[in-house]
Amino acid sequence: MNSLGETSRHEINEKLHVSDDLEVTLRVAREDDMERIKSLYELVYGGTYTLPEVNDAAKMKWALNDPNYLWLLNEHEGGLVGSVIFVVDPANLIGKTFAGVVVPSFRGNKMMVKSIKRGIHYLTEEKNCCELIYAVVRTFVSMGFHRDLLDLGFIDTGIFPNVRKLKLYETHGLKVYYRPGVLAKRKNHPILTPESDRIYGIIRDMLALEMARVEQVKVERLAEREHLQFEIEKSKDVEWEYYRERDKGELMFSFFPLHYPQIRLSTADRSTVVYLHYQENDGYGGITGLKTDQDDLLWVLSETSNYCESMGVTYLELLLPARDPHYQKIAYEAHFIPCAYFPAAKLESDGNRLDYVVCCNTFVPPHFKSLKLTEFTRSYLQAFFKLYTERLWEDLENAQ
Repeated sequence: MNSLGETSRHEINEKLHVSDDLEVTLRVAREDDMERIKSLYELVYGGTYTLPEVNDAAKMKWALNDPNYLWLLNEHEGGLVGSVIFVVDPANLIGKTFAGVVVPSFRGNKMMVKSIKRGIHYLTEEKNCCELIYAVVRTFVSMGFHRDLLDLGFIDTGIFPNVRKLKLYETHGLKVYYRPGVLAKRKNHPILTPESDRIYGIIRDMLALEMARVEQVKVERLAEREHLQFEIEKSKDVEWEYYRERDKGELMFSFFPLHYPQIRLSTADRSTVVYLHYQENDGYGGITGLKTDQDDLLWVLSETSNYCESMGVTYLELLLPARDPHYQKIAYEAHFIPCAYFPAAKLESDGNRLDYVVCCNTFVPPHFKSLKLTEFTRSYLQAFFKLYTERLWEDLENAQ
């Protein structure tokens, strides 16, 4: 698979015309920029920014030297005035753009949008190292920025309610840019539960996709048993052991592009192992892989969720293939509610791409104050909330 390469990613070092009276330098970040990058994010976010690429010096250094990262800076008169990061998964030809920041005095001139546009063209056309790029966008940003991303080709594919908490709980939206022709590679006619189809129906109508095959799946929890007792391990070895087990095909739920686990939960006999991406400073968690010899996966997922909540996780995410309604139903019964639909997310060995359903288990009541929603983001949020309340009502009806 193509990647950015050790040196080619430094090709971007050019003038960016921002407005009639403003021109900045757009260039790739270097290791000697680390202190200035940290100061830039502290200036804008006041020390509340959560991503490890910015907050963890070792992770920042890694990103600045990793050939699959493209970290772009805006520079003006020797000072940094903007920053945005891209990272690529070459195995799935998928990219992510994130951590965009602009100093207040340089806002309002589309500098960030123009920087993102340059990064997209570089990755998808010049280097040909990814076919789609996704972004997770705060719903607190201006409607103008949402429109700018739409003009770049980003489409709304879902919503992440209460995904992070800094000062307030934040709901984010999922947006995806597809290189022309990529959606034609997706496997048609996903096989979905009725709950997953509610989310798919929104993007199906938006993109004029085909109808899904909807299957009613019945899942029952087996006899009550003792709680799973997890041991928690947090070390650098966790990530590399995860990659080894994932690449050997030993894990379910292991497609979670451009996320990596910091934590491993395991029973004493290692009969059940869960890999977890978790950011303690904002409560965000994601299951990046799981293996178990238990015969009741619903129970295992429920026990995992309960343990994650006890750790301080407030939002737990799970990605499921859009052709496996059995997994989708198990996840729903374990309170993982469909909230986004990601067409053509995973690259298969035959060159086709497989859709995925994104589900979340939120451990606090949804908070929807002060949101700025596009037409489709509103539809996703309304569909999620109906599913969320229906699931609560099912619990109430089934109460003993």
